[in-house]
Amino acid sequence: MNGLHLTAGPLALFALVASITPGPNNLLLMRSGAAFGVRRSVWHLAGVQIGFVGLVLLSHVGIGAMLLAVPGLFPLLRWACFGYLLWLAVLILRDARPATDANPGSARPMSCIEAILFQLINPKAWMMAITVASAFYGEHVPHALDLATALAVCVPIGGISMFIWTLWGASIDQVLKRPRARQLYRYGMAAAVALTAVWMLL
Repeated sequence: MNGLHLTAGPLALFALVASITPGPNNLLLMRSGAAFGVRRSVWHLAGVQIGFVGLVLLSHVGIGAMLLAVPGLFPLLRWACFGYLLWLAVLILRDARPATDANPGSARPMSCIEAILFQLINPKAWMMAITVASAFYGEHVPHALDLATALAVCVPIGGISMFIWTLWGASIDQVLKRPRARQLYRYGMAAAVALTAVWMLL
C-alpha cells in the first residue's frame, strides 16, 4: 500500500463549509429539533452520518461517477429529492394544524433508516460524497487508509455542524411559547422545505 496521500487541511475546510451551509439535511434537522427536541432527533442525525459514509464508499467504487456520467440519472435524483421534500412539506403543514380529536398529533422524528435512505436521493449529499471520494488525493487513487482518514475528518465536522442546526431548532422552539407562534413557525418551516425542494431542481 502506498503512503497516505490525503490533503487533510483543505478537506476539513470543505467539510466545514459543505456541512454548515443550508441544505435538505440541516433544514430537516432544524425542523426536527424544533418539533421533537434534540434527544429525539439523535437517530435522525445518526442516520444522516451513516448514509453519508455509505455514499462516500459508493462513490469510491464508481457509483458517484456513474450518476454524473449517465445522461438523465442525476436529474432523476433531483426530481426524487424534490418529490420527497414536497411530501415532507405537506406533512409539516398538516402537523401545524391545531390538534383536535379528529386530528391527533401523530408526528414523529425521522428514523435512522429513513435518514440513511434519504441520502440516496439527496443531491447535495451525493456531491459532497463524490468530492470527498475523489478530490483530495492529488494524482493518486485513494486507498482504504485515505478513505478512513477522510471520513475521520468529515464525520465529526459534519456531526457538529448538524448538531448546531438541531440545537438551533430546539432553541427556537423554547422561545416560541405561544401555540400561535409555534403554528406560524411550522408554516414557515413547511415553506422553507418546499423552497428547498424547488432549489433541488435548479
